Amino acid sequence: MTLAEAVAYIEGLLTRAHASAPEDERIKLRRVEALLTRLGSPHQAFRSVLIAGTKGKGSTAAMMASVLQAAGIRVGLYTKPHLVDYRERVRVDGILISPEELVATVADLVPHIEAMAQTPDGPPSYFEASVAVAFTYFAARRVDLALVEVGLGGRLDATNIADPVLSVITPVSYDHMHVLGTTLEAIAREKAGIVRREGLVISAPQAPEALAAIIETCARERAELRLVHERMRWQQEGGSLHEQAFTLRSPVRDYGRLRLPLIGVHQVINAATAVAALEGLSERGLAVDAQAVRAGLAAVSWPARVEVIAERPYVVVDVAHNPASLAALRQTLETVFPGRRIILVFAMVATHDHHAGTSLIAPIADTAIVTTPLHLKPLPAAVLAQEVRRYVSQVEVIENREAAAARALELAGPDDVVVVTGSFFLVGEVREWMHRRALQATRTSL
Repeated sequence: MTLAEAVAYIEGLLTRAHASAPEDERIKLRRVEALLTRLGSPHQAFRSVLIAGTKGKGSTAAMMASVLQAAGIRVGLYTKPHLVDYRERVRVDGILISPEELVATVADLVPHIEAMAQTPDGPPSYFEASVAVAFTYFAARRVDLALVEVGLGGRLDATNIADPVLSVITPVSYDHMHVLGTTLEAIAREKAGIVRREGLVISAPQAPEALAAIIETCARERAELRLVHERMRWQQEGGSLHEQAFTLRSPVRDYGRLRLPLIGVHQVINAATAVAALEGLSERGLAVDAQAVRAGLAAVSWPARVEVIAERPYVVVDVAHNPASLAALRQTLETVFPGRRIILVFAMVATHDHHAGTSLIAPIADTAIVTTPLHLKPLPAAVLAQEVRRYVSQVEVIENREAAAARALELAGPDDVVVVTGSFFLVGEVREWMHRRALQATRTSL
């Protein structure tokens, strides 16, 4: 099996027929448990942290991983989705699973997946198999701790098969309402499905309805709930296009002035949440001191999160894809680039709320280039453009994503800002294209 074949096999699970059992909503957990049991229960070989929420999950996980590495703790990190390479989902100590290790892990999974395809529950899904890949690899590498980003929900997500030493809930907002519920309370209740009996829960600042559901769940499970907005105190201290500084203190210690190579006030909140969780881990035998926090936060690498990848014109890529994350992107753009002309390259997936998302980001654009992401369920550019035209007078539809980015650069003056957002799949592709373009220009000039 080659790397391409291994990835193709996993991705093929996206379209394979699965058993339909609406009367048994726990089928997902049952399937992933059956698969992991066949593999020797690798998820029981290491401690884990589950991180659920609507936005900030990946950033919070990446910050925690960087700090734990600085503290000398062997840490696995599972995130989703990836930008360009499937291997981005699974890493140990910041290093992606190698092609050879991914091939070997998938090859071990194949006979079990095919055997399960003959059972009433059907084969594992793409997401369930991806969790199995990560957990199997983490066990093989003997990680001390795995940081696991939960999928769109929590209660029924495949990652919830893990038994976390603590649970983290980042900000909850409206997204995937067709699956999670139509109220913020219902969505938060699904996210809070990662809470464990008498466990420890760290919650980022929440809207009142979401917080009420989280408090109710923790009370029912007799879990200890620590609220970041009550426990942590932070203050932004300035920054640049590529980093920011802030002060942070907690009941445990005063961390002083910290540096973070990610911009936006939302990332400071994510950092405060990460440190609150790390303090909880320290109480559970994974010691993290102030120096590790300082070094780890300063070293964190998490691409395409309001990332400025070029100047003259400025090019900002951000994986915002739901209303909450698009609102955070807008706030950051208005703070960092006040008064500048913005050219928006925009695409969305059909399963996200493009009406609310568009209403938040499109009004700040002078021109919008709308395209279609490479995804199993893309929102057609023509449909998205119709919504964008409610807010932007100059709108172009360009189906080819690289051509859409090139058109935006063509329209931009040296002081303008090109913003690429709306879909992981669009951002990953354009970011990679921009890097290739810059490399080619450098070689040409030599």
